[in-house]
Amino acid sequence: MTKIRALLYLSLLCLFASVQCYRGHENNPFAKRIKARNLRRASIFQDEIQKVEYSPVYIGPQDGLKEADKVESLPGQPDGATFDQYSGYVTVDPVAGRALFYYLAQSENSSSQPLVLWLNGGPGCSSFGTGAMMELGPFRVNSDGETLSQNKYAWNNEANMLFLESPAGVGFSYSNTTSDYVTGDSRTAADAYTFMMNWLQRFPEYQTRDFFIAGEDYAGHYIPQLAQLILQNNKITNQTVINLKGIAVRFY
Repeated sequence: MTKIRALLYLSLLCLFASVQCYRGHENNPFAKRIKARNLRRASIFQDEIQKVEYSPVYIGPQDGLKEADKVESLPGQPDGATFDQYSGYVTVDPVAGRALFYYLAQSENSSSQPLVLWLNGGPGCSSFGTGAMMELGPFRVNSDGETLSQNKYAWNNEANMLFLESPAGVGFSYSNTTSDYVTGDSRTAADAYTFMMNWLQRFPEYQTRDFFIAGEDYAGHYIPQLAQLILQNNKITNQTVINLKGIAVRFY
């Protein structure tokens, strides 16, 4: 152990002496090596981005679907709600028959408030059953299991809240292809992006709205990957640009 410490100490002294020797000189081999490594990494990253031949995501027909998704009242909902609600499915892969379920609780001042996409983690935790109905949605399920009560701390007091069940197999989201239930973070991000592109066609009033992604637990993986995909595709596609403004993640 003493010999190892001595060797490490000697190595550090040699490194320090070399750096001091070349300080301020353009021929510093260590600075050149670090600079070359950073340039190489940047070049590799740019090459990977350029290799991506953007394939426009599936956009299905959305005419009339917003009206069909309108929720007049949830079972057991108390009187006095003054905001609009929508829920339904958005197809993200028509070949596989894969569709994601959403629930939208608009703000009372929906036209002036941002849009927030909420994702629960798990993986496998329902954003509707947990996020909307037990945490930050407009209603809470009462102990009788049949009626709802208003949540005065609901996030839709300040934003239009879009709860997404993701990936397929979570909550009400599904696929007609069994193999889709063995999935990963990359497909989850891709499906969520396809969902948003279609959803914004269904709700065009949100296309230029400030957009935020928030969630908890394993959504700490979903959220940054979806954000990265949005920012990347905003640059390389002439389709709808998602006006992403920020993300927020809560870890336990």
